[in-house]
Amino acid sequence: MSEDLLRQVAAELNKAPGAAERAPCMTGLVAENNTRVATAAVQDMVFDSTPYAYQAWLADMDKR
Repeated sequence: MSEDLLRQVAAELNKAPGAAERAPCMTGLVAENNTRVATAAVQDMVFDSTPYAYQAWLADMDKR
């Protein structure tokens, strides 16, 4: 994610003066969050195009 985009996101979400200056601090958090989402998508949400895949996934998540 570009620093310019992070600045825009911070300014939009915070609606606060100086939010863009804090954008570099968010870089690590964004990277960690993206990594966690990608890991969960690969491990917990394996692609399956069968009609019952979603129900099976929900049942498996309910067991955890």
